[in-house]
Amino acid sequence: MLSQPLHRSLHTFRRTSRALAALVVGLLAFVLAGCGGEDPAQSAVSGSELTVYSSMPLEGPDRVPALDVLRGERLALQEAGGRVGDYRVRLVALDAATPETDRWDPAQISENARRAADDESAVAYVGEFHTGSLAISVPLLNEAGILQVSPIDSAMALTQRTLSVPDSPGKYYPKAEQYGRTFKRLVPGDQDQAAAQLEYMRRQGVRRLMVLSDEDPTGLGYAMTLRQLARGYGIALAGREDVDPHERDPRDLIRAIQESRADAVFYAGEAHEGAIRLWQDLTVAEPALKLFAPGSLVDQPFVDAVGPPAASATYVTRPLQGLRSYPEPAARFVRAYEKRYGTTPTPEALYGYEAMSAVLAAIAAAEEAAGTQPLDRADVVRAFRALRRDGTVLGDYSFTVSGDPTLHRFGAYRVVGGELRYVHRLDG
Repeated sequence: MLSQPLHRSLHTFRRTSRALAALVVGLLAFVLAGCGGEDPAQSAVSGSELTVYSSMPLEGPDRVPALDVLRGERLALQEAGGRVGDYRVRLVALDAATPETDRWDPAQISENARRAADDESAVAYVGEFHTGSLAISVPLLNEAGILQVSPIDSAMALTQRTLSVPDSPGKYYPKAEQYGRTFKRLVPGDQDQAAAQLEYMRRQGVRRLMVLSDEDPTGLGYAMTLRQLARGYGIALAGREDVDPHERDPRDLIRAIQESRADAVFYAGEAHEGAIRLWQDLTVAEPALKLFAPGSLVDQPFVDAVGPPAASATYVTRPLQGLRSYPEPAARFVRAYEKRYGTTPTPEALYGYEAMSAVLAAIAAAEEAAGTQPLDRADVVRAFRALRRDGTVLGDYSFTVSGDPTLHRFGAYRVVGGELRYVHRLDG
């Protein structure tokens, strides 16, 4: 009979499998539909009301931080009085999760993006939340010429070329000739997070590293980048191995890790049964081994599934820091958030707040540039690209041509008392 943690892990794995199946169906529908969206000549906004859509998984394991992103957006819009110049701005919150999957659902994300693309008043879309899920909505919104801002998705292929995702990042921008890249994000990509992860390892005294991955393309790209950078941090590669999602007995893999004389393991992949079993058994076989992973893998359900001994050996990087590590404007935001919602926000709320604040700033700049002409979606995209954001809750930053922010800060985390706890800041 399966232990309770492993039973939960199997449930998570089955949900992930269903999500991936839905993703394949969604992508096939995307291709067969010819991408959908509006004709480039019809991108002018009619009327005096503009709509910003938000797509967050508002149920399941990501509900609390995702809801905080949405609350941050609402607070920014409220502080602006719900207006930019002559336009009233409304926020439409869409759930990216479904009761059937109990987490983000690829088919639902596709539906959310299409809804925004079909709305003539839509000028921006804030989403998605889960790393890698943007691969669904970015092409749909680029087809419609709508600005998309992701608060926390760090998947590398959306902005950088990676061999793990053929034809990236161009494949995500079918209307790049008309609109350019319509996607920007507020956290640095995994290419920078890999450097932060190596810095964390160096601080922990890692000298020989075994790199593990599975078939997940996002994780593969991360792992490839980390291997390329490792030598520059004084870390030797002890080897690379694959993690089988269906392997219930990881003894051969554990033996290979032991024979490599690695003092740490890094894994970038999915939180499937094979990874959870490996995490548990490695801790028993090699108690002194340090286990490193990105925050896209080690979320609270993963921590619960592997159990206390394995979780306590885990070192995590996330593109988020503790609330006190952000500049002074963040402290003012926290006070305003607590006054309105009666609770302390998670760091994710800062990114929702800044996403909406930046969108409103782009609308204002686009309106000024348009003069007496109707506001155009393309105007908002161009204005957002040119933003220089100073004195924000995240700090001072702008955007690179690829769509990444110029801020390269990450957080080092450990599991304490069964929960992820921020330790200190890392620079990627």
